[in-house]
Amino acid sequence: MNPTFDPGILTQEKKLWDIYVASRCIPLSRFNFWSTTIVCALLTANTLISSYTLTDTIVLVREASTTGLVLSLSTLGFLIAGFTIFATITQPDLSLALAQVPERKTNLPYLKYTYFLFLRVFIYYLAFAAICLLIVMFGHSGGLLAAVLSLLPNAGCIQLLLVKLSYVVVYTGYFFLVVQLKSFIYNIYMAVMTSLRWQAEKIMAEEESAEKATVV
Repeated sequence: MNPTFDPGILTQEKKLWDIYVASRCIPLSRFNFWSTTIVCALLTANTLISSYTLTDTIVLVREASTTGLVLSLSTLGFLIAGFTIFATITQPDLSLALAQVPERKTNLPYLKYTYFLFLRVFIYYLAFAAICLLIVMFGHSGGLLAAVLSLLPNAGCIQLLLVKLSYVVVYTGYFFLVVQLKSFIYNIYMAVMTSLRWQAEKIMAEEESAEKATVV
């Protein structure tokens, strides 16, 4: 199969950041966006009415960050392993065919559209892991953040704001990664079914051509 596109577009992105920027034209699903927005609003409301003390909330955020770092990196490892197997067994002729067809809404080649959906989930997990790691490294008792806050005026108010913001960000991140994992599983399923349908239709077309040749 001779490609009818510039193969150079397949290697345009030179960094992971380039992939994320290019993938931003792909909108989040409505369910993922609105459910995450609602959860974020509920968590914000919870910080305003919660009877938790500042100390309790700090402990909660630290524990959630430690757990989130471990879970995100562990899950990311499994996702990358599964994606690598999928990408390896995908037929090259199918990939080249997808690269020649633009996706209707984003105008990205379907190949990049599909792979961006997967890679963007990896980026989300990495970003969440980085946030959790920063909290673990600098947000512990007597850490750099506490030292800096102690030098600022109104340190208590700033600390309260940062702790509540961290609480909302970390737990919203938990929920967002769960719904992204749901989408990742569905996208893997659709990609496998597309590959199988491609192979089935290819076999059917070959059999039909052979039958016509026999009749002639």
